[in-house]
Amino acid sequence: MNWTWLTWLLFSFKGRIQRLYWWIGSLVVGMVTGMASSTIEFVARSYGLGAVDADTNQFEPTGVLGALLVAIGILNVWVNYALSAKRLHDRNRSGWWLVAPTVTLLIAILLAFVMFAQPGGQREPWNSAAVLFTLATAALGIWLFLEIGFLRGTEGPNRYGPDPLGQKAGDAPLSPP
Repeated sequence: MNWTWLTWLLFSFKGRIQRLYWWIGSLVVGMVTGMASSTIEFVARSYGLGAVDADTNQFEPTGVLGALLVAIGILNVWVNYALSAKRLHDRNRSGWWLVAPTVTLLIAILLAFVMFAQPGGQREPWNSAAVLFTLATAALGIWLFLEIGFLRGTEGPNRYGPDPLGQKAGDAPLSPP
């Protein structure tokens, strides 16, 4: 079996894909990574290969299994960014738009840490800024979800490649550009 097309679909940031492949890819990758994570946590819990957080009383796998969970998380993010970048390309937009909600979220988190480090009466400017960046993150996330998941791509070729739907709506080859 030729795995080139699957490697391109899941790991490459080049080319265009139609909505159907984005939805299927995102759902399948989410289910597979979720099942893998659950299995690792089950094995870790069953064999006592983890630690219980004293504050939250939650079990966390440690060692190799903890590192494996981190690797699965990173792989999940990479694949979802690759699928989404190709969908943005289909809409004739740069894949760099995916960075915007990530950056605003990181800024909101940083501002929240700064806010909580302040004495009680001096938190207000930081609180407002954190809320503003959180709202910006939500707005960007909703816009990207609608753009990627529901809107048709550019008809015909664009700067990112040929139309994945081809001439007919039913003719949708899945092949690397």
